[in-house]
Amino acid sequence: MPQPDNIPDDLMLRITQLMETQHLYLNPELKITDIAEVLGVHRNAVSACINAQGSTFNQWVNDYRLQYAKQLLCKASDKKICAVALESGFANERSFFRVFKEATGMTPKEWAAQQQSIS
Repeated sequence: MPQPDNIPDDLMLRITQLMETQHLYLNPELKITDIAEVLGVHRNAVSACINAQGSTFNQWVNDYRLQYAKQLLCKASDKKICAVALESGFANERSFFRVFKEATGMTPKEWAAQQQSIS
């Protein structure tokens, strides 16, 4: 029987596996309740697990979206930035640019150019 203090770790593992296998972050309208419903737990439990990682739900989901966007930028350099933003689960190009620049210090175009010059 798991110890009560191990339950959040187990739940966080389940949340992470769900995000990585079902790519829920690609849904621009994803809500914490969506994840809670799939896992059969209360939304507060999901929120507490994510907060314990030092993130808000939106930051956490945007991290997944950002990593996916970076993959798209590396694979398809001819793809329009707006298309990358929407395919990555961002609701609009503006929020994508804001999150991307906060995380990398560069615009998506600058980051992609830098990646191409490295490889």
